[in-house]
Amino acid sequence: MAIHTLTLPSRCDRQAAEALLPDLRSAVAAGAVAIDGSDVMHFGQAMLQLLLSARKTLAAQGLSLPVTASPAMQAALATADADHVLDDGNA
Repeated sequence: MAIHTLTLPSRCDRQAAEALLPDLRSAVAAGAVAIDGSDVMHFGQAMLQLLLSARKTLAAQGLSLPVTASPAMQAALATADADHVLDDGNA
């Protein structure tokens, strides 16, 4: 199964989350997705909720959500006490 990698924009706000939703939904339905957040400079609540939802959906299928995060994204996740999103994508 090929992994579909979705690249996050540098600004991950509500608008970016809404734009990513259709692609993420399709990738999750296919069952193999990874997130590339290596260029993220701003990471907001809406994008966090979207990734947590995708992670939970994939975990129910026995799959993980690998996430590559920039330092800014790592800091935002740590501040939100959600840095577990980076734990090998496992639920």
